[in-house]
Amino acid sequence: VLSDTPTAHSANGVTLPLPIGERVFIFGGGHVACALAPLLHTVGFRVTVMDERPGFATQERFPTADGLICGSYKKLSDYITFNDDDYAVVMTNGHNFDLEVQDQLLRRKLAYVGVIGSRSKKAAVNQKLRERGIPEDTIEFVHSPIGTSIKAVTPEEIAVSITGEMIMVRATRRENGADEKHSCPMHE
Repeated sequence: VLSDTPTAHSANGVTLPLPIGERVFIFGGGHVACALAPLLHTVGFRVTVMDERPGFATQERFPTADGLICGSYKKLSDYITFNDDDYAVVMTNGHNFDLEVQDQLLRRKLAYVGVIGSRSKKAAVNQKLRERGIPEDTIEFVHSPIGTSIKAVTPEEIAVSITGEMIMVRATRRENGADEKHSCPMHE
């Protein structure tokens, strides 16, 4: 169980809250997730990886992950209790799985939702989300294609791109104490 309220006790009896990283849930344990998880951990996110395939959500693939879940994408609430400060990265092994996960995520308030894929995949998935009753402003909240625009190609470069975008969202949320719209000064 991940605690949201760690404390440190000093020798003089003073108790201070310790800063903790925001939770990020990576849906899909493929090659980009393998590059992303340790990088997010390095910059202070608490990473949980979920995959339906038993050989993909493993300690061997994700040694720095705080949590690993092997379970069905069809009912995320069976495995995860989300809060408003959570981050989610969707990069499963198929468009239909991505749609199922994204649909469930967008029915709750989260700090960040990013989805890997092309602009054409985004358009097709967004249309299906509209048909399922997801409001347009909620769909626009999604960072897709995910990551900052750095012409990333390799899994490691894509992981850097995603991490950069998530750092920006986290910093903006901390500065404003409020939600951040999908924009980045580098892209203006």
